[in-house]
Amino acid sequence: MTGCTACAELAVRRDEARARYDGSAETDANVLLRHHQRREHAVGPVRPRRVFRYVPYVIAQDATAEPEYEARCVSGDETECGAESGVRSDPAAVEEWQRVHTQETRHPRYRRSFGDYSVLEPLEEVPL
Repeated sequence: MTGCTACAELAVRRDEARARYDGSAETDANVLLRHHQRREHAVGPVRPRRVFRYVPYVIAQDATAEPEYEARCVSGDETECGAESGVRSDPAAVEEWQRVHTQETRHPRYRRSFGDYSVLEPLEEVPL
């Protein structure tokens, strides 16, 4: 705006950045000038502010999906055995596979994996 010191300073900053081919500084000056003009001179579109509210969540196991268990034999001197139990829905089934595999091979070392699905649930009712 004519006569506004802040507008003039920001315009000079923008022009100097443009002369240095500093596009980033030029953009920064443009943004600052636009914010200043909206705030102080009501120039440009006035957009309503949005309010974002923090909503606390808890992570819970998804009761609609079964967890998955599996094991892989990692015994071996030079290379791992690599035998796998396959995905099971019960940890006891994986343990039984390990017991049988150890009886047959004398391999005592396994890498066990557990997988499940989780959902984020709000701790309180979220207004729409």
